[in-house]
Amino acid sequence: MARQTDFSPRVPVTALGQPYPPGSWRRVALLAILAVGAAAGLVFGLFPQLDLAITALVYDAARRVWPYAYDPTLQTVRDVNDMIVRLVAIAAGVVLIVRLAAPRAAVMWLPAALSLRAALFVLTTLAVAPGLIVNGILKPHGGRPRPIEVTPFGGTLDFVPWWSPFGGCDSNCSFASGEMSSATWLLAAALLLPAPLRPLGIAVVLAWAVVVGGVRIAMGGHFASDVLLSGVLTALTVWVLYVVVMRPGQPTPLTGPDSSPAGRGDRAARSA
Repeated sequence: MARQTDFSPRVPVTALGQPYPPGSWRRVALLAILAVGAAAGLVFGLFPQLDLAITALVYDAARRVWPYAYDPTLQTVRDVNDMIVRLVAIAAGVVLIVRLAAPRAAVMWLPAALSLRAALFVLTTLAVAPGLIVNGILKPHGGRPRPIEVTPFGGTLDFVPWWSPFGGCDSNCSFASGEMSSATWLLAAALLLPAPLRPLGIAVVLAWAVVVGGVRIAMGGHFASDVLLSGVLTALTVWVLYVVVMRPGQPTPLTGPDSSPAGRGDRAARSA
């Protein structure tokens, strides 16, 4: 039988509306994070009075009070964020323990995406971004007073821009926002969702982070630059650790067999 020749045009799958080539979304995400960080850093660095102008919108200068400082609805948002962060961290810890202590049970009861590597990624990003960078280094040593502490809003300390380490705050300072960092950290969990759900998960987390950051500004706890740059630092940390820990492009729980110790244990258990 004569061999038929296929003369149909070769069309790249991306032209047919299929997913972008592997790695392209990561490059776009990195560029977006860096662009937002550079823009926020430069704008609020060159025009620090913008922080005061934004905060003035939620400060009652006539009565010299913060009308939203003790608002129960805003406090509920803070409590919900804290609860979500704790639940995700506990879940990652449970996955880590089960994967290490009972790999056979993990094969039967845990989805493949909840691997040892995934648990390590979630817990490491929590420890590095909100833990070490924001609450371990910046807040104790940043020196920037909170809005409720500066003289334009009835406080006793001088206002300083986000980049200045010479403010009068001794500890638990305004730069950067710990709660904004923890809310943005939830991106780590969103990145572990199945590929079709991942964009939605990322969008939901970013929207939630905006809400949490807005609450902290309204309550007089942080300036806008504290919130924005805290989100940028956390998102960048999540991006870097995703590449380092999850190794996208290599076999992982999301794209193929897991090459981590837990993954090897899973395969051994399946063959036993």
